[in-house]
Amino acid sequence: MGTAKLRKQGSSVVVTIPASEAKGIDINSEYIVKKDEHGIIMLIPKLDNPFKNAKPGEYYEEDIWADMKTTGNEVW
Repeated sequence: MGTAKLRKQGSSVVVTIPASEAKGIDINSEYIVKKDEHGIIMLIPKLDNPFKNAKPGEYYEEDIWADMKTTGNEVW
């Protein structure tokens, strides 16, 4: 486990990831930055939105449960 030091660059904070920890990381990839209540900073790979270029109705799934009758104490 390597260590990294934070530094200020303009109005941002920059962290340099040691080369030994950066193997296999795509330099041009984007990450979501999350800091938890314990001060742990996580970099989560940002995924492409699969619905970004979808046509209207392309991912529509028929509601097969709509006409189903309840048989017990189900709450709808």
